[in-house]
Amino acid sequence: MKTILLAVSGSIAFYKAYELISLFKKEGFKIKVLLSKGLLKFANKISFEALADEVLCEENESWSDSNNHIAFSRDCDIVLFAPATAHSINKLAHGICDNLFIQSLMAIKTKLIIAPAANTKMYQHFSTQNSLHILQKQGAIIIKPLCKKLACKDEGEGALAEIDTIFNTTKRELLREEFFTDKAVIVTGGGTKEKIDEVRCISNFSSGKMAKAIADAFYFLGARVIFLSSVKFKVPYELLEFENSKDLKRLLEKFKDKDFLIMVAAVSDFIPEFHQGKIKKKEHLQGLELKFLPNEDLLENLKFKGKKIGFKMEVDSKNALENAKKSLLEKKLDMVCLNVLDKENSFGSDKNKLCFITANELLNSALKSKEELAFELARLCQKL
Repeated sequence: MKTILLAVSGSIAFYKAYELISLFKKEGFKIKVLLSKGLLKFANKISFEALADEVLCEENESWSDSNNHIAFSRDCDIVLFAPATAHSINKLAHGICDNLFIQSLMAIKTKLIIAPAANTKMYQHFSTQNSLHILQKQGAIIIKPLCKKLACKDEGEGALAEIDTIFNTTKRELLREEFFTDKAVIVTGGGTKEKIDEVRCISNFSSGKMAKAIADAFYFLGARVIFLSSVKFKVPYELLEFENSKDLKRLLEKFKDKDFLIMVAAVSDFIPEFHQGKIKKKEHLQGLELKFLPNEDLLENLKFKGKKIGFKMEVDSKNALENAKKSLLEKKLDMVCLNVLDKENSFGSDKNKLCFITANELLNSALKSKEELAFELARLCQKL
């Protein structure tokens, strides 16, 4: 279990620390909280004790146990300083350890992430900017504040960054693995929409959830992720949208020199003959016949530089494995992930079970969350 030390200084944005603690706890991280003397003017330590695993502040400092500035942080994997006031940033940068809070931060030798929150003039003051530059030069990651109307009614740069941004940055630094740090990964997801006329299309029920979980996993492991999706998601990496298979093909050609392609997108096997305008119901009262042509196999035809991983969805479990093995050979894939639909892992569900197939190995997963499966897949890619 990874341990996070959350250092909270006396900013009016302190209450957002509660949300951060909750998010980290849901992920299974251990959370220790360090509270500044200034923070205790806004809140008491009891509220943090109710959420966090351990809390240290001047009210409970002790040398008879681990509640002191040396012992408290010994087992921490990362330090998140959020919100960070201009006062504490300047003290930390210049080693002015005249209180427990700064003493504790100075006693830690691990990755430091700082999310400032201050009045615009205080944040932009040369002393604060110089201090942030010093800290960044020493390896600290600075999450820039937002420009908006502040609690003091001034409008400008200085508001604490979005909670999602702080959370994602911290999780990525915690889970980062050396293998992935220089890798560029393309993930495709969602279904294509192929036009019948100007107002209608043929598509499928793909939710894009599995693809997003995979993109997330590679991102948190440290890779540079480009997510090509027909479904809009809020993500911390680059997302480029497509609508039909032609759009997707154009994007794939643009990124064919990357390290990994995870092709999860459900591309239509057939393309309808397009009708200009709108097909009128009155002109087809006896029914409507559409002509469909076979679509190009984008994955098979793409001359991708790196490793190609395909997804094979089947509804007939009897022939599913044989069909997946054929795809592995015919499309010259490095891995195929077989997904046989049933009641437990139907379209749009949050769980799935996959069979990971390579030329030398076949691994069956149990029914798991898509997030767990995504990390399994990412780590299997290391063996390819």
